[in-house]
Amino acid sequence: MRLQLTLPFATIALPPPALAGCIRAYILKDTTGRPAPLGGQLNRYPASVYCGVAWLLQGGSERVDPAGGAPQPLASTLLLGPQSRPLVTRNPGPGRSFGVVFQPHAFHQITGLDVGALVDGVLPAEDVLPSHWAALCTQVRQAESDAERMSLVESAVTGWWRPHAAGLAGSDNPAGRWRGALQAHAMAAGLGSSLRNLERHARTWAGQPMRRLAWLSRAESTLLQARVASEHSGAQPRWQDVAADAGYADQAHLCRETQRVTGLSPRELVQRVDGDESYWFYRLWS
Repeated sequence: MRLQLTLPFATIALPPPALAGCIRAYILKDTTGRPAPLGGQLNRYPASVYCGVAWLLQGGSERVDPAGGAPQPLASTLLLGPQSRPLVTRNPGPGRSFGVVFQPHAFHQITGLDVGALVDGVLPAEDVLPSHWAALCTQVRQAESDAERMSLVESAVTGWWRPHAAGLAGSDNPAGRWRGALQAHAMAAGLGSSLRNLERHARTWAGQPMRRLAWLSRAESTLLQARVASEHSGAQPRWQDVAADAGYADQAHLCRETQRVTGLSPRELVQRVDGDESYWFYRLWS
């Protein structure tokens, strides 16, 4: 059975272990059975190392400008590149969507795209994805269930993706898996596994320099682990201890990096995730 976590209107589902080095997760959302909040449903997402493709199956969506500019209507099938800053979208009314999140190096391999050119992109998928994706995008949209959509994606990916090292799919830390995967990718390409070679190719394969990938991944892993520990203990995180355990210089260092990834301090983020529905993705992802 596929591992899933479900909120009242959203679900995260994991791929089979054999594809975990390529597919990070599926995000399923359906608000068609509930009244739309006044002003629409805001959706807040953190900065991220991942790429994704999302199908809006019902309803509309638009990108919200944090500076207060006019919202930008979004296509019904979207390609999302790695995000270097938090992203906010809005659904004006009830809607239904299906999304798949990819490890960036794997997305480069199965699309042939330069991931560096996709950073901060939220683009019409048909304008960017290569021709061999066209049939998959149509099939996913026309499928009768999310289970069928996941099966279609996995069947296609199995034919396109070639893992370069055994054991990467079983890593205990998905947020940090990218480094080992990049090393394996470099070795398979005959480039060696040195830091210098990784730096040279990281922008094409993963979209961002190694240093940014490192702090994005560490922040994701740290915040996830802190939330899980807090839920198990029933106590609020002691952020100075969280920072020390994760290898940050101090609590202020953790706060700065959390601010870059989420737009909030760790304490503010906990409050928003627990009490603000627009942070549903953070609750689901953790």
